[in-house]
Formats: sequence, C-alpha cells, structure tokens
Amino acid sequence: MKKIIYCLPFFIYCSFLMNAQTTVQGCDGKRYLQDVFTSANVNTTNFGSFVTSTGFYSDLMVDIYQPKGDSIKKRPLLIFAFGGGFVFGTRADLAELCQAYARKGYVTASIDYRLYALSNGTPDSNSIAPVIVQAQQDMRAAVRFFKKDAATANKYGIDTMNIVVGGVSAGAITAMNVGYLSDTTTNIAPWLKTIVKAQGGIEGNSGNPGYTSNVKGVVSMSGGLYQKEWINKNSVPFAAYHGTADDVVPYGYGVNVYKFYTQGDKTCSDYAKTLGISAILLTVPGGGHTDIYDINGKFASYLSQWNVVATTFLKQLVCGEKINVQTPNEDIANAVKIGVYPNPSQDFINLEIQNIGNTTSNYSAEIFDVSGSILKKYSFNNASIQINKSDFGRGLFFVKVKDNTGGSTVQKIVFVD
Repeated sequence: MKKIIYCLPFFIYCSFLMNAQTTVQGCDGKRYLQDVFTSANVNTTNFGSFVTSTGFYSDLMVDIYQPKGDSIKKRPLLIFAFGGGFVFGTRADLAELCQAYARKGYVTASIDYRLYALSNGTPDSNSIAPVIVQAQQDMRAAVRFFKKDAATANKYGIDTMNIVVGGVSAGAITAMNVGYLSDTTTNIAPWLKTIVKAQGGIEGNSGNPGYTSNVKGVVSMSGGLYQKEWINKNSVPFAAYHGTADDVVPYGYGVNVYKFYTQGDKTCSDYAKTLGISAILLTVPGGGHTDIYDINGKFASYLSQWNVVATTFLKQLVCGEKINVQTPNEDIANAVKIGVYPNPSQDFINLEIQNIGNTTSNYSAEIFDVSGSILKKYSFNNASIQINKSDFGRGLFFVKVKDNTGGSTVQKIVFVD
C-alpha cells in the first residue's frame, strides 16, 4: 500500500517508467512476433553435471543463441529439449528452432539431458521412469543456471521472470514435468515418489542450487504428463501441438511406446481449461508422432499454423498480455460451402463459393487472425474473390463467409514465404 501511495503524487513519472519498461522489453512492436534480427550468436557452455554409473562427473552442455546486434538488456528465454525417446538425440537437433526464435528477439537454449544407456538393454516402463525424472532434473538445473547468471555475471541478459521451457516428444514430456511437477505436488503415485526420492528429489543435483526452477510457461510438441492432476489452479499456461494418430505419445491418454501410462496434450489441455488455465492445443487430425513436423509432408499446413500459434502464444505470455490464441475447428461447414486454393500460398488465395447455384447472391467475408481481430472485410456477389498476401503478411488466418440468409462457414488460410 505504501508503494501505491508514494507513486500517486508522481503518477505521470511512474507511468513513464512503466511504459519505458515495456519499450525496453520490446513488446510494443514486431519483436517476438516477426523476425527482427537476421542471425544469432551461438556459444556453448556447461550448465551442470551429473555422476555417471562409474562414479565420474559428466558435464551437461547448452547451446545458447542470442540475437546478433540486440540492444535490449533483459530478454525472455526459451529453453528447449530435443526428442528421441529418452534414448537418443542431441541438442543440435533443435538448432533451427532456436535460430528461428532468436531472430524474433528471444534468447534461446538447447540443452543436454541424461539419456538411457542402451548398454543396459532394451528400456521398458520400469527402466525409463528414472531417466524421465533425471531429464526434468537436468532441465531444472538449466533454468537455475540462467537465473544464477542473471544474479551474478549477467552474461546472457535474461529476464528471469520470463523463462519458458519446451521441447519435442521426450523433450516435451521433460518440459511438462518441469512446468507442472513440484516439491509441493501431493498426488504423486507412491511408486513414482520412491523413484523421485532415489534420484535426488524433484529438483535433483545437476547444479546451480539456491535458485528456483519456476518458469513462466510451457510449449509441448507431442508431449504429456503421467498425471494431469499435477496441473493445478495456480499452474502456468501452455501451448501444445499433437497428432491424433500418435502411436508413440498418446494424443489423449494411454500407454506410450515404453508401455508407460501417459496423459497426452489433449487430456492435459482439457483438464487445464477446467481450472481456468490458459491451454492452447493445435490438433492435427490423422497426424502421427513425426510426420506432423515434416515441412514438405501432408501436414505441412498444420506445421505452418503451429508456428504462428506458438509464436503468438509466447508473445502474449512474455509481454503480460491476455492469452487469446484461437485454433480452428476442423472442417466447419454450415449453409455456405466454400473452397480456398491454393492453401497454403506464397502470394494469393482464391475464395470460391461452391453453392453459388442457390437463391443467395450476396456474401460477406471477414479475415481475422489467431487473436480474433478482424483484419479485413469483403462484400461480393460473384462466385469468387482473391485474397492477397500483401494485405496480411505471412501467417495463419481465418476466413469467415456469410450469406444473406444467416448461413456461414469458417476455414483456415495460411500465407507462407
């Protein structure tokens, strides 16, 4: 209360400081939504260590990507973990993803984490569980590493209030555990609690003690949790991307490839919403575990959508905005039947009325973005119109067409580079 009273006589001055802070963070323009840098400086360093089965210490490394030429001193941080079933994969697998977000103004990091040793035989649910615990311990150590740096040498210029974790597959499961499992979680299954204790607790001993591993949010790409109930009413928001035909990590719930029970992104997001937690899920109907990431595959348009959805979610999250990201319902169709082609497109998309033979002759169309903001309106009575990329730029949009009888339909459109 004293702080508020103190600021009242200097309201204009206090407002100036608040606005200046927003400007410093870059939330007043294109940064975090679009590429504002052409490249990133990359350096590799040790963020922690662990004791191997033979008693030796082994380093955990991280590749850190910083926007080249950036003048902002406190930047949001995205920490990513690669996929590979907790058996294989390297931090280099996410180099392209880290570069992409660094160009938007984030500091990004791709981390090592402990993997299952195939020399111990084929992993199963019993042998993989301790490895999952270790992986999330290592990601927590990475979070603490950057918080320690911010409090000491400040080499990386991190805003420690804006650290988001994410990953693909095993990396997504790792990030979900970091986001939603904690020392205060009361509903951990007894058998799992025993494993966690044996591995050194939730936080573990991978390095940088004395700092919290709390994060601002989670990005899950084909991930999930053992128990959705680890999410509570005070949990952080998350955005997820998952295929309905995933046979490695279930979209809804079931056993994963190791016969280990998992509640996937669909189950977790549905549960989070019942608690009032912002949870954005982009579903890929018929998508599997890996084909939804193929930029040239049959789900390429969904991947383009995901890039926009995730970027929008992250920008709203780190800038303190209301999370308002809409994902399309699949094949929404009422009275109006339309075609949109080519879609995705690099320059223009034709919108064609396919039931033009009925008595309706007047149509309207609205183009809106993932936040629901209407960008442009059209009125027409012809069979088709052309929607130009030059009017909207690159990204995922939606077109809603209505006729004069009240019928309507919505379809997604994507403009790419």
